[in-house]
Amino acid sequence: MFASLLLLVAAETTIAAPVEIEEPNPKAMSRAEIAAFNAKLARSHPYYIRCRRLEETGSLVKKVYSCRTNEQWGRAENVGNDNARDAVESMKGKYMSGN
Repeated sequence: MFASLLLLVAAETTIAAPVEIEEPNPKAMSRAEIAAFNAKLARSHPYYIRCRRLEETGSLVKKVYSCRTNEQWGRAENVGNDNARDAVESMKGKYMSGN
């Protein structure tokens, strides 16, 4: 009886409820805050924040950081793909009609 009680208690303690995390605003966070936030998440989590370093146009040394969550990067990629697809489709129609 005691062994089954221990198994029951052990089973209850190993099951963890999923932790609710609010979607962060990477634009309002410092790089240290982003690192601390990401330490709690897997790289594949939708709220994991990725930063890209972009070169400033016209400067050889200045860099700009753009930080977004995986989910935000995915949405931006989809919007860009949709815009490109629409542009190609509109050009096809003009080319095919002879205008």
